[in-house]
Amino acid sequence: MSLRRVLRIVLSLLIIILLWFRTVREWHERPAIWLIGSLALSVILLLVVLMEITGARRKGRQLQDEVPRRPLGLDS
Repeated sequence: MSLRRVLRIVLSLLIIILLWFRTVREWHERPAIWLIGSLALSVILLLVVLMEITGARRKGRQLQDEVPRRPLGLDS
């Protein structure tokens, strides 16, 4: 997995954790739209994480199944 994918996954999970710590701590002081927005943002970020993980697995499989264009140096 590339460093860029790992960084995206880690940052997405970090944002979810920080968002929910703040939401749980201040849920009684904030309006209900704050909770709905937190839930929507969490779902979006979790979908990003799932897409990154499945994309990394799919790309790894495609590289293994690839057939060289000119095997054994047959250029003609």
